[in-house]
Amino acid sequence: MKMVCLNVHFLMAVMFTVILATLNNMVLGENISIDPNDIHGGVTMGVSNAVCDNGKANIQIDWDPNSSDEYTCYEGSSENYKVRLHSSHCDKTAQQPLHICYPRAINYTEDLPTSGSHRPLWPKYGEYLYLPPQRWIHSLEHGAVVFLYHPCAEPSEIEKFKAVARDCLHRYILSPYKKLPPDMNFALLVWQCRLVMSNVDLPLMVNFIKTRALNGPERVSRDGQYDVGLLRHAGIVSDVEDSELCPRMRIMAATAEVFKNRSAARRSKYQQSDQMWQRYRQQYRQQMPDVEI
Repeated sequence: MKMVCLNVHFLMAVMFTVILATLNNMVLGENISIDPNDIHGGVTMGVSNAVCDNGKANIQIDWDPNSSDEYTCYEGSSENYKVRLHSSHCDKTAQQPLHICYPRAINYTEDLPTSGSHRPLWPKYGEYLYLPPQRWIHSLEHGAVVFLYHPCAEPSEIEKFKAVARDCLHRYILSPYKKLPPDMNFALLVWQCRLVMSNVDLPLMVNFIKTRALNGPERVSRDGQYDVGLLRHAGIVSDVEDSELCPRMRIMAATAEVFKNRSAARRSKYQQSDQMWQRYRQQYRQQMPDVEI
C-alpha cells in the first residue's frame, strides 16, 4: 500500500512538472516546438494563436499603437528632395525567415532589413498609419513591395509616392518609417533588395518594381490577418496575382514623354533666339561701338 502511494505521488509530481514546464513554455512563446529542419522553425504561418501571435496580444513589443512618434514629423519638412539622390543594393544571401512568437522580441542588425525573422501573421496589403518591420518582412517573403517614406518628406512627394504604389500592384505595403539613410526620404523594399531615394523618381521606381517585385521565396497573394493601423486596403490593379505590374504607368510615362519633348523643343527655340540676339548684339557693337545695348 505504501509503495502504491509512493508511485501515485511520484506520478503526480512528474505530471505537475510537465504541466509547469508547458505553462512556462507558453509564457515564453515556446509552446510550439522548434523544428531545425523547417526554415520557419516549425511555427506555421497564418495561424492565429493567442499564445503565439493573434495580431492583438503583445503587439506593443514591436510597436505600441498608442505611440505616434513613429509617424509624426517633429523637425519640419525635409529639404532633401531638392537634390536628386538614389542608391540601390541587393543582399547576396537572405537571413533565415524564422516565425517568432510573442513575447520574444525581434531585433535587426540593419535599419532597412529585407529578410529575416518575423511574426507568423502577415499584414493585409495596403497603407498603414505605421507598420513595424516585424510584420512587413513577412510581406517581402510573399513577394510584396514595401513602400517606406519619412514622415518629414515633402507632402506633395509623399502623394506621388503613394500614387505609384496604388497604380503598380495589389501586393504592396506602405508606411511611414524614420530609419531611412541620411538625405533619403523614400525606400522601396523587396526580398533581399532595396532602393532608396531623396525624392520620387518615377522611371526608377517603375523599373525597380517591374524587375524585382513578386520574387520572394513564397508567392502569396492572399491577405494576412494583421490589420492594426490599416488606413487603406490595397485595391486590385491588373488582377489579384499582379500578372501585369504598373499597367497604368505606361500612360503616365507616355504623357511625361510628350511634356518632356515639348519642354526640350521650347528650350531649343529659346536657345536659338538667344544665339540670334547675341550675334545681333555683337554686330551692332562693331558698327556702333559708342552705344551700349
